[in-house]
Amino acid sequence: MTGIDTNILVRYLVNDDVAQHKKAAKFLKSLSPSHKGYICLVTFVEPIWVLESVYNISQEQIVEQFAVLLEAPQLSFQCREVLLSVVHSDLFKVDIADAIINKLSLAAGCGETKTFDKKAARLDGMTLL
Repeated sequence: MTGIDTNILVRYLVNDDVAQHKKAAKFLKSLSPSHKGYICLVTFVEPIWVLESVYNISQEQIVEQFAVLLEAPQLSFQCREVLLSVVHSDLFKVDIADAIINKLSLAAGCGETKTFDKKAARLDGMTLL
């Protein structure tokens, strides 16, 4: 298995640097179910912020792209089941990162997750401090 950094995913998804996009695409195509690429939680969340804030890509488009990545047999994800539950839920009322924090906290057995974020507090299990 080979770890994948945020910048590889961003270059692959946005194709803003042709040379790096080609390298990223070639690398991702070289992966297989027997030699997977590994995407940790940080590598999953960082591109979401970059795609939204730098490239002005909608959260809906980002969720669609990441849902496809999560189903790729040549990729392995830290907490894949949690991430799948997030991309297949009603994320649009909160930030994706907040939804991931909530799902991970619930999976860890937390009764609630405290936040100052009023939007995040709309999620079951998240409450305002």
